[in-house]
Amino acid sequence: MTTATPAHTLIQLTDLHLVAEGDEFPGGVDTAALLERALRTVLDVGAAVGALVVTGDLAEHGRPEEYRRVREIVEPVADRLGVPVVYAAGNHDDRAALRAHLLSEAPSREPLDQVVRVGTLRIIVLDSTVPGQAHGSLRPGQLAWLRAELAASAPAGTVLALHHPPLPSAAPLAASIPLLQREELGEAIAGTDVRVVLAGHTHVASAGTLRGIPVWTGGPIATTIDVSTPGTALRTVTAPSVSRIDLFADGLLTTSVPVGAEVMAEIPDEQMEPKLARLRAAAGLE
Repeated sequence: MTTATPAHTLIQLTDLHLVAEGDEFPGGVDTAALLERALRTVLDVGAAVGALVVTGDLAEHGRPEEYRRVREIVEPVADRLGVPVVYAAGNHDDRAALRAHLLSEAPSREPLDQVVRVGTLRIIVLDSTVPGQAHGSLRPGQLAWLRAELAASAPAGTVLALHHPPLPSAAPLAASIPLLQREELGEAIAGTDVRVVLAGHTHVASAGTLRGIPVWTGGPIATTIDVSTPGTALRTVTAPSVSRIDLFADGLLTTSVPVGAEVMAEIPDEQMEPKLARLRAAAGLE
């Protein structure tokens, strides 16, 4: 039975699509305001967060001023939480500008692959972007690097993060711009300590498995695709969310947390705790 307290908690944000101040995201959506609201939600998470994982499409056009704006909004919250921010590149991103203006690194157009350790947990980031294209791809060298890294296990296991999910999609647009090397990635992580794959890109929150390993596609900060639209028609809605990933010693839980949803009821701790205690006792948990 999964224990009640997670060993590690990560917060995933994805598909920010920030534009420079004064510019407008398609449809008039203020993506910067949505990101700020999402981060206020993150500050309310009732757990010890270990890292913020941002799975791509940080900027809408890949411009320097957009990455500077991401940094100005995200990093103060990360500093307040005292946690690192782990960034993955998306198809809207420019690798050189991202490195120079968000990560303060030398600009480079090489894939942004990296390993970040959060205590005993390992986070591996793969750059699945193809410059100038919307679909995703992984080079043979990247897969070889991944296999070599996974040859040694991490004490708390590994979280793999990339922009393009290694899953099909219920959204026709997302299904037309997939990750091409889905099977190859599955072969690389099968039998390793990868506990969950985190992705974005589709603008639809969804879950599945790859070689028996859970795959979580987080909901976007920018517009969400309405998959109930018939045929290949596209309809988008504003329904931002962040994802909470709780890693237990013997399992994991991914939770979509809505941002800015209308509050229907609010019951304080002092009223809820006695009720929860009764329910736990009835279930034999106390």
